[in-house]
Amino acid sequence: MSTDSWYSGTEDVLTNLAASLVPVEKMITGAAYLMGIMFAIKAIMTLKTHGEQRSSMSGTGNIKEAGIYLIVAGMLVYYPTAFQVIMNSTFGYQDVLAYASGNSGSPWLSDIFGTDSAVGSSVVMIIQVIGLIAFIRGWLLIARSSAQGQAAGGVGKGLMHVFGGVMAMNIVGTLEVFYNTLFGVSY
Repeated sequence: MSTDSWYSGTEDVLTNLAASLVPVEKMITGAAYLMGIMFAIKAIMTLKTHGEQRSSMSGTGNIKEAGIYLIVAGMLVYYPTAFQVIMNSTFGYQDVLAYASGNSGSPWLSDIFGTDSAVGSSVVMIIQVIGLIAFIRGWLLIARSSAQGQAAGGVGKGLMHVFGGVMAMNIVGTLEVFYNTLFGVSY
């Protein structure tokens, strides 16, 4: 078996896998919207319970849980806007396709993800779907950590998933940041 046939077979597998992940990405985004709506309902129910406890003076409730549920609901329902805000805060631009303009400072990134690369866009798509799953899982971990009786550290773990998901969804920009950090920027 020659290297060329192995490479073209691998290229076909990656291309087909990336093409099949497009509907999966849309399904995950739709599930995030539904989870956001459910968290909003859970927040309202938690606020209702808190209000009933306050009116009957039966104890001191914790409003932190409802607040975090509302924040997570907002992030999941407004996922595209939330992602753009986090991208702009992290990388200075909102679009994950900013690398497509060809202004990459590193030649090896242009070789891997440039227009001439056969597998670059497929690899990017696969990593972006993994990043989307990590982003949503991070917000779920943050919501779960707000419930009473949960162990400490859930918010930090959730924030790491969120930030890691953003970095994976913008894998080319992340690699560009690492390249510029390690090898310097030449102007």
